[in-house]
Amino acid sequence: MKPIILSAFILLFLFSCSKDEAPDAIPESINISGKLLAPNNQDPIVNARVSAMQNNILKAETTTDAQGNFTIALEKGEYTLNLAKGLFTTQKQIVVEQETTLDNYKIETLPNIGVITGSFDNIESVLYGIGLVNPITNEPLFDIIDGITTNKNSHISNQEHLHGLNKSSDLESRNPILDPNVSFSYTDLMSDPTLLASYDILFINCSSHSDNPTYEQNLMDYVNNGGFLYVTDWSSSLLNTVTNNDTDYLSFYTPRRSGQSLSTTATILDGNLSAWLLLNFGISINDTVFIDEFLGSWQVVDSYDPTTTISWLNGVVDYRDNNNVTVTENKDLAFTFLLGQGAVFYSSFHTENDEFDFTTTDRIMEYLVFEMTAIE
Repeated sequence: MKPIILSAFILLFLFSCSKDEAPDAIPESINISGKLLAPNNQDPIVNARVSAMQNNILKAETTTDAQGNFTIALEKGEYTLNLAKGLFTTQKQIVVEQETTLDNYKIETLPNIGVITGSFDNIESVLYGIGLVNPITNEPLFDIIDGITTNKNSHISNQEHLHGLNKSSDLESRNPILDPNVSFSYTDLMSDPTLLASYDILFINCSSHSDNPTYEQNLMDYVNNGGFLYVTDWSSSLLNTVTNNDTDYLSFYTPRRSGQSLSTTATILDGNLSAWLLLNFGISINDTVFIDEFLGSWQVVDSYDPTTTISWLNGVVDYRDNNNVTVTENKDLAFTFLLGQGAVFYSSFHTENDEFDFTTTDRIMEYLVFEMTAIE
């Protein structure tokens, strides 16, 4: 009987010990809410990554919604909060003690940006309007490179008059705050791979560019090595090498510059873009948006590869065929695709205003400015 009594005693002892040891308490999670805005401290940033770090260890992560809001669950303690939309970022130190709503945060760390001026496009106005500006001096926080005087003949061709709808020269109407602010020109930049590589993002406004294989190859190398490139309308000729002469990603319609429609009601193909436009600015109806900033003789994209390329918008437009007959057809209008370590954005429409007030098209471009460095 003794072995039986001893075994029972051991079991009783173990059971008593296990009752005395309290189970590990589950740490309490606390919801922390906030909002991320553009550098102008007004426009919400959608689908930005919000990461909470402790000692360089990721503790929790979430994304912002269409109105820039986020909620992240954290235990009590001190955290580094990293908020990023592609290359546009900010970082904050927070102490979590109880459920709370943080102050609105805005993007504070900017990529190095270069803008090449164009004859018919002013993306620099959009960049300025979203807050890429020194609040003390009112100077833009990006380089502006003269892309007009180095790319135009002393006269304006009839086709350029058509494209510009006989408006006054962009050189005359450009806001002086956004005049070129560097000593080198478009030709200097395009011929110097090292200078190109100094920019994280390069915006090339619509202008008339002649084919130049050296410039085209340098741009392709720039993107392959991690650069982000924005190109609109007539500047499409700079993408000849990138697209392998209309074989990869996009193919441009021939005859070139045959677009005729000056506006279209376009279908928005991305849910985040549609929600962002609707909820923040009230300018998206049933996933459509009215675009009226085409100029005469714009460049039509004939087709694109959906396995490699994102299309953002599609609308019914008119363009001329080889026989100068008008064709009415649905066409995709704006695209993003990855190339090597970087990405390219191309649009058949573009901005044309010289003021800092936002048109519908400007809002679309604003969204895509942040989105182009965030696609994966």
